[in-house]
Amino acid sequence: MSRLTVCPLLTVLVLAAGCAAVPAPPAGETEADAAATAPFNELGSLDAQVLIIEFSDLQCSYCARHASQTLPELRRNYIDTGKIRYAARDLPLPMHRHAVPAAVAARCAGEQGKFWEMRQAIYLARGRLDQEPYAQMAGELGLDVERLEECRRDGRQLEKVRADAALAAAEGISSTPAFVIGRIVGEEFHGETIVGAKPYAVFAAKIDSLLGEPR
Repeated sequence: MSRLTVCPLLTVLVLAAGCAAVPAPPAGETEADAAATAPFNELGSLDAQVLIIEFSDLQCSYCARHASQTLPELRRNYIDTGKIRYAARDLPLPMHRHAVPAAVAARCAGEQGKFWEMRQAIYLARGRLDQEPYAQMAGELGLDVERLEECRRDGRQLEKVRADAALAAAEGISSTPAFVIGRIVGEEFHGETIVGAKPYAVFAAKIDSLLGEPR
């Protein structure tokens, strides 16, 4: 684990783990509205007091291992039971030339409600991402392929991928997978960073210790 991160809660929910300036909410939307709406790349109860923020590279084999071996157990025992909230953020590494397009494609699928499904499909297809199989994947997932391709071209989700990567850099996170895990205390998030595809037991021990703290 690395140093403690303490950030305003709204920053964490709208952006990621870094303590950067939070942009103003869209016209007609309050800060409370922004915090109360779960983005497509988050799982779990909005009321959970324990939060895990994952930074991942979709071309990373260790990230794929976490997604296939550890995350399902976390979902079953902690996320789906409402005990924790889990947020996925992007950190495409320079060594992986296809990681940025993959992250954009997953986010574009998220606009149609299939972020986690597309993410898993991309992990399974890591060896052929040079072929950009995203339209095929979208069709197999029952998505509007034309809409996904337009999203991939228009740059909106690309900017969000870059913002996630910048926030990871601000926290000193440079490898994947990495996780900021901690408690929401009042209007702040207090978390520590875990780096690497750790076994489920490592996460469970940390989560249990956080859940056992007095509120």
